[in-house]
Amino acid sequence: MLIQFISKAGTAVRTCLTTAIENEHIWPAFQPIVDIRSGHLRGFEVLARWTDPLVGEISPVDFIPVLEQRDLIDRLFNHLVRTACPVAATWPGPFFLAFNISPKQLIGEALPLELSETVRATGFPLERFQIEITESSLISDVEGAYARLRELDDMGVKVALDDFGTGYSSLARLEAFPFRKLKIDACFVRALDRDSSKRRIAAAIIGLGQSLGITVVAEGVETRQEEAVLRDLGCDLGQGWLYGKPQTKDEARRTLEMFGAVEHTAPPLDVSPFQQLHQLATLYKQAPVGLCFLDLNHRHVRVNDRFASIHNMTGAELEGKTVSDVMSGPTLATVKRILNQSLLSDEPIAENYVHGDRHLRVICTRVVDLAGEVIGFSGVSVDTEPPLESCQRVLEGASAFRKHPPVLRRCPGCSTGHPHQFNFESN
Repeated sequence: MLIQFISKAGTAVRTCLTTAIENEHIWPAFQPIVDIRSGHLRGFEVLARWTDPLVGEISPVDFIPVLEQRDLIDRLFNHLVRTACPVAATWPGPFFLAFNISPKQLIGEALPLELSETVRATGFPLERFQIEITESSLISDVEGAYARLRELDDMGVKVALDDFGTGYSSLARLEAFPFRKLKIDACFVRALDRDSSKRRIAAAIIGLGQSLGITVVAEGVETRQEEAVLRDLGCDLGQGWLYGKPQTKDEARRTLEMFGAVEHTAPPLDVSPFQQLHQLATLYKQAPVGLCFLDLNHRHVRVNDRFASIHNMTGAELEGKTVSDVMSGPTLATVKRILNQSLLSDEPIAENYVHGDRHLRVICTRVVDLAGEVIGFSGVSVDTEPPLESCQRVLEGASAFRKHPPVLRRCPGCSTGHPHQFNFESN
């Protein structure tokens, strides 16, 4: 292989790289990044591709490490920027271009100034230029990396943290550094519609990004099912073969026209766990009915005070207890039967039952996660009157109606205009 040969000597690597650049054998590939909610294209990640006329495609996995070892990665980066940006500057829309930089580039003191001059010379707006770094880039020189990232952020260059969750994750660093985007590694996205562990990890990362005000990008999206889960979790952007593989400049231009670029992007919807937690707390507190959530072990996980009053408790006192802890006898048997029926039904199960001196209408529904797996039960309780009291109230109302019949100033459908009084004969 060509890369095996050129990795043996630095001069050979430099010569081979120079030749590849001059002959456009190394070229920028554009991979679409799409707004998951709207479906509009938001930008491209620009990736290096090497097509040698003799050996064909050379994988970035093979040549990128060699260039980094020979301190030639700067030359490759500058070539991609000077090739991709002038072309993209002629395309319509406010899309961004994102480029990867290596750890050695990040700690270079001259990076911000050189980057600014290089990008501005291409005609592409600096505020739409983004860079992506991996977590490992921050390890060798934390202070130097922070200084460079702060300078870039002040210039308007947005910085994305790539492959989050696979490296040296630090929440303190994530909060302190000026990251504007967080990219979920593809290993947590692939098949997350079928893997509950991956869904939980993805949900945690998305929630973390939302809570910190950082745009979240899911890498490796390949199916509509994965996209649907990510949309429901509140993920902002998606990247992967579902939207397009890395493309030539002509293919990327057609992709831009196909997806359409948004001229003005609205602020993202806040569907973070933090937001949802407070929405749920307000609903439970203000609801005029009893509300509860039970897990599959029939434990009360979340309960409002109105529901807990059935057992003469507060919500905090009832949470953590199972239905068997607070019920017994026929009432417990009825509740367990309702739960078992709910477990097998897509429709709510509604039933009346008596607990102590309370006559209740209970509606129970199984709760499923984004992949359709049952995770518990949602319960609603409404106080009802005992049947005899309800009938008595109806009879009293009818009696009062007979004693004092209403007078209508105009009878519906009557053209006389004279008042009418209704008379009722007793049976």
